[in-house]
Amino acid sequence: MKHISLSIIIVTLNRINELIKCVNSIYNQDIDSFEIIIIDNNSSDQTSSIIKNKFPNIRVYKTMKNLGTSYTRNAAINLSNGEKILFLDSDVYIKDNNTLSNMINKLDNNIHVLGGEAIISEQNTIIGKKRLKLYENGMVKGFIDNGKKMKEVDVLATCNLLTKKKYLEDVGGFDHYFFFYLEDIDLTYRMKKKGYKLFVIDECKIVHYFSQKNRFNNYFKSSRNRVYFLIKNFKLSNVLLLPINDLIYLFDINSFKKFYNKLIENRNSENYRIKKTEKNFSFFNLIHTLNMTILLSVSLIFSYMYIPYYLLLNKDKKNRKNFLNLINLNDFIEIEKIEK
Repeated sequence: MKHISLSIIIVTLNRINELIKCVNSIYNQDIDSFEIIIIDNNSSDQTSSIIKNKFPNIRVYKTMKNLGTSYTRNAAINLSNGEKILFLDSDVYIKDNNTLSNMINKLDNNIHVLGGEAIISEQNTIIGKKRLKLYENGMVKGFIDNGKKMKEVDVLATCNLLTKKKYLEDVGGFDHYFFFYLEDIDLTYRMKKKGYKLFVIDECKIVHYFSQKNRFNNYFKSSRNRVYFLIKNFKLSNVLLLPINDLIYLFDINSFKKFYNKLIENRNSENYRIKKTEKNFSFFNLIHTLNMTILLSVSLIFSYMYIPYYLLLNKDKKNRKNFLNLINLNDFIEIEKIEK
């Protein structure tokens, strides 16, 4: 049997076109001794059969219902053969053909987890490098950073994350109760608390498509997970202060203006020219803030209903130290290539 040093794990749902682009970018890399494991979370666009017939060497599994990102990623970890594991989202692609080799070479005894990404706008123009910041009150915010090439951080996103399998096993994998959204923040935060060092580096040249529409559609579900994350890892008082902290962030004019101006700079000047003026910014910021305030208010009211449940769940966390042991591999059907 061929030695596998790297397992690349992708969980997908109805993103066949993006997934094909992602897989092609993997095969363009200057590495060998790797396997690709794709978990199709019950897509309706024939993802499993299309991928298996187009890329017969990929290990493709399908679920009979959407089992969530955490559960399916944990299953893929258990199914993997590589010493190292790379998580990729299905809507990313790897920009340069030496990206993965650069990442692998950086992973050593002093760097246990690494990642990073570029953001691309809906106009297909790269805005900048996305970073995540974890504040002392448990709030997690994304921002654009084009500064330091290599930086130690507290949390990372799994749209592009490289680590070792034994580290994931040590912390017990992803928490299934997140289902999707913030499961990566919870995982990497637990890794950080265990002493593992997390870094973002410029060599992680992964392009991640940015869609504001999708972010808003998922906002109600994500808000509930924010409550769980704070109860699990911080204090209940942090949950009660969520509305205040959110409003402070929304009305932080300076940070939002930097993001807005960067977005405008990278617009396609031939098709979409907007002059950077205080008037344009004020109007854009006002609409954005009003929309987000309404979304925050409604979603937080909905999320607070789950506080008693999460408090009880948190008391039982001693029995949920290792989620990898809770996986039933019978939930996953391995797809075979259909011979024509």
